[in-house]
Amino acid sequence: MAEWLAVAAVATLIAIAFVAEPLGWWGGDVHQWLPPMSAHLDPELHGWLALPVAVATATVAYGPSLAQTLPWRRLLGLTWVVGLLWGLGLALARGWSEGIVAPLADRDEYLIDVPRAREMGVLTVLRDYTDYILLASDNHWETHNSGHPPVPLLAYAGLDRIGLGGSAPSGLVTAAVGSLTVVVVLVALRTLGDEARARTATPFLVLTSLAIWIWISADGAFAAVVGAGVVVLAAAAVAPAGRRAALLGLAAGLVLGLGIFLSYGLVLMGPIAVAVLVAARQWRPVVPAVLAALVVVGAFAAAGFWWYEAQQILVVRYYEGKGEDRQFSYWIWGNLAAAAIALGPAVWASFGAALERLVRQPRQMLAGRSGAGWLAAGAAVAIAAADLSALSKSEVERIWLPFLVWLVPLTAWLRTEHRRSWLALQAGWTLGVCVVFRTTW
Repeated sequence: MAEWLAVAAVATLIAIAFVAEPLGWWGGDVHQWLPPMSAHLDPELHGWLALPVAVATATVAYGPSLAQTLPWRRLLGLTWVVGLLWGLGLALARGWSEGIVAPLADRDEYLIDVPRAREMGVLTVLRDYTDYILLASDNHWETHNSGHPPVPLLAYAGLDRIGLGGSAPSGLVTAAVGSLTVVVVLVALRTLGDEARARTATPFLVLTSLAIWIWISADGAFAAVVGAGVVVLAAAAVAPAGRRAALLGLAAGLVLGLGIFLSYGLVLMGPIAVAVLVAARQWRPVVPAVLAALVVVGAFAAAGFWWYEAQQILVVRYYEGKGEDRQFSYWIWGNLAAAAIALGPAVWASFGAALERLVRQPRQMLAGRSGAGWLAAGAAVAIAAADLSALSKSEVERIWLPFLVWLVPLTAWLRTEHRRSWLALQAGWTLGVCVVFRTTW
């Protein structure tokens, strides 16, 4: 019953979010094509849809049993490969051009400034980056580069240098990296001693609806990078005190510190990092991780890019554009509806299942070393903070990918006898979204 109550509540939220603007409840334009989604209503059936249908059918039929019986390393490899095929199929369901080539070919994407970045050189880009964030500046960066720190642009310039430039090769590399996100989530859970729930959640991670947006944006790759930082932090937290634990703590800080130079919003990985330490009941990694993160910040500052200054300029840039027009009174809850669409009904149901367990067995839930539960709680805090910041008004289907993926393991709390049905419903939902909507960033 709790699962269906949660589904009903979330479905109601989504329905209200869709009709609020057309019915004039908000007294004006909330400045999105199809609020609350960053998408167009554009149904299309394509021959390539057969690939994700086949992947979904096989995963629903065999995924739950294989997740419980395969050796761990083989399970991780299979998860990545099948998840990659799932995402590829969802992208190709709109055709090669629209699904693979078009996303990074958009003039507002990172690649538009790659020739300029290569001409400037790494050190000049870092030194002068903030000079080109504002719309009022001469020769300003295009939208995505203005809205992000310099590392994504430099990464794509690097791909271009080694012969993987252009929207199709760069897009495929981005998606391949992004598809590792579900693997790092599983590794993080097992590292925290929650292998049973990791295995149970594996088919839901394979067929996650988030794959739609992992394949059309770089935020999926960002999620994989910071997810790797979470894994290393978990390893540091569970390691015996000593040199290895300290080195792992330093490594975690380096990776998570690099994360905030991929996207300013990834500073909100902080609550997820805290959740790791709470789940492990170990705070020892804090000092080396923070010190290493500060070294990363200091290195960029020494090269001429001061993160805090750039972030403050970005706020001005945000309100130069659609940030000023998108009404916070709508998006503060419309964002949650968009995120729910990206998560899918199985995850909505898991909210109810986990909450019911928490109400009935609060001591067991809070005192237990549940990596899945604590990481989901940390992600929820990060999402709430991002929402309240008023700097994530719309487009959260991709912007919040690094946080949303940690909510998917809540599916481990779904009733055993109903999990396969929820998995099938999740796959159907994802295919429906892919067919009915032409999603964008």
